Amino acid sequence: MRLATLFALFTSLLGISSYAQNSPLAEYSAQYQASANGLAAEATRSLRRTAENSYRLSNTLEASVLGQSLAKLEQSSEFELIGGRIQPQTYSYQLSGVSRASHAIVYNWDAQRAISSEDDESWQLTLHDAVLDQLSFQAALRQAVRSSNGEQSSFTFELIDGDEIDSHEYRIVGSERLDTPLGALNTLKLERLRALNDERVTEFWLAEDWDFLLVRLEQVNSSGLRIRLELSEAEIAGAQVRALD
Repeated sequence: MRLATLFALFTSLLGISSYAQNSPLAEYSAQYQASANGLAAEATRSLRRTAENSYRLSNTLEASVLGQSLAKLEQSSEFELIGGRIQPQTYSYQLSGVSRASHAIVYNWDAQRAISSEDDESWQLTLHDAVLDQLSFQAALRQAVRSSNGEQSSFTFELIDGDEIDSHEYRIVGSERLDTPLGALNTLKLERLRALNDERVTEFWLAEDWDFLLVRLEQVNSSGLRIRLELSEAEIAGAQVRALD
């Protein structure tokens, strides 16, 4: 249960519908420390430009106990930046080890259709311009926060989740100086909005001085399990991310 929740959390956070931002996205690589009630994990995330308007966002996460690897997640999303809008092309999720799972999405924007597959099942979904996957929406979230210039306090995204398209809404809580394994950073805190009777909590912090890179992520599920992800090292646009003096 703990392992499945940790991996599900890491893959589901950070994303929103399309917001205009015409300049190229800054490439980056980042390392994170993760924990879930004593379960430790190391995570790596990177954004690479593969062509003039094409990008690949990759994520890996490996969990271990007492130095023994339990599971490994490999996840990627390939998307294009068209008129300032993030348009995903393919998505892949592979979990191996004590738990196994797979998920893939292939987008056909000309036909306005997507094929979503999980393990041995697959579904055909109808698309519109704002539909994203569990990873490309993270790039769209950073883009939306960056381009809003503080004038927008909430954001809504639509994500493919198995056989359906779900709506996710986030709001800005405020700015916060945050202590991390890398050191103190100026961050912008956001939270996911949920129904009043939903006991789950999702919060994350983006680096205000470093192109809104993910710094910390926390979630509490309905059973009280607390999960944390924290930035330990990063490089963005060729510059090493450094803490405040």
